[in-house]
Amino acid sequence: MFNFENLNHEVRPYILKAVNNAEVAGNIYYSVRLTENGKLHFLHLLKEAVQNYNEHWLAYSLEAQGMMKEFEDARTPSGNYTIRHVPHTASETFADGQFNRFYILGLCLFCKDKGKDKLTIYRAKESQSHREKSDSLIGQSLSVHEIESQLLERKASFSSSLLQPNSGLSVKI
Repeated sequence: MFNFENLNHEVRPYILKAVNNAEVAGNIYYSVRLTENGKLHFLHLLKEAVQNYNEHWLAYSLEAQGMMKEFEDARTPSGNYTIRHVPHTASETFADGQFNRFYILGLCLFCKDKGKDKLTIYRAKESQSHREKSDSLIGQSLSVHEIESQLLERKASFSSSLLQPNSGLSVKI
């Protein structure tokens, strides 16, 4: 579970605003592993998590309500296709990444509103093995503008070093 150091009642409305801005701009990411029902209800669950809960609640809700697929197509080493089980961690990985993305974007909005222009990278979730690249980012300060340029657009956010799956990185004031 993440330890979002600035997740509080003062910041949550800014996170919700970030989600709403992304919704209007068409920048919400819907995992291919979501069921049709999951695609219909994910945004509502994300908003509920942002307003009242956290990424753990979001992952649990996706899993408990059967919103993640059980099976997916996969390519074999020989180039053929097969069907395999979706990893049991899929809902957690997806929820972690999306909640963290909007937490960070909300924190950027909060900072701009409060006249702050930098955020610091930290390890918000412990992992069993740390990547050197992730470890090298801890303690760095980034401008709000730089962070937003990485995360505002859904496609750009996939390549952001802040949101690499299972890195556990986030930002704080």
